[in-house]
Amino acid sequence: MSVRVNLLPEATKQRGRANQQRLTAALAAGVLLLALGGVWWWASSQVRQAEDRLAAEQAVSAGLRAEEAELVAFRDLANRLDQAEEVLVASLADEVSLAGVFQDLAAVMPEDAQIDTLAVNLQGVPERTDVIGNLVITGRTLTSHAPGVERMLLSLEKITTFGELFLNSSTLDQEQEDPVATFSLEGAVRAEARTDRYVTGLPGELR
Repeated sequence: MSVRVNLLPEATKQRGRANQQRLTAALAAGVLLLALGGVWWWASSQVRQAEDRLAAEQAVSAGLRAEEAELVAFRDLANRLDQAEEVLVASLADEVSLAGVFQDLAAVMPEDAQIDTLAVNLQGVPERTDVIGNLVITGRTLTSHAPGVERMLLSLEKITTFGELFLNSSTLDQEQEDPVATFSLEGAVRAEARTDRYVTGLPGELR
């Protein structure tokens, strides 16, 4: 039979427990401080990265704003070019080439006839879509009313830009040995006389 005898007084035991509790609390506080330090370091790192990304984005944004400011002038020029092209196309929409009309006349003129006057009147706002004006022609032919004047009318009918031709008058000069017929005729100028230049916009080399 054995008997255990407590040789430590009660006060000593209490001090030991208190010291152990303080050590445990200090360790817990240290662990908490380390954890807080880790969290603070991680948060600081995230903030620095976010600041770096913000600075980079701001630099890119500043560069884009500078480029946009430079492009404003070019955009204004492009808009003015488009407006000028629209005005040009609209102004040439009803263009008629009188030189083309003269060439057509020269190609079909009979050898025994001549034109003294040619008047072409174009309508500002045509009443018909297929007719844009009228013409009046006076002239002379060496072979009388027929076949001279008749041949003149048939020749003019070959010009696609003319139509609805009719004879106003045809008179003979009785004083000459060979009768010369002086005639006057009218007709319509068809829409085909338009040049249709730039109707689909300016060609690339003019832009």
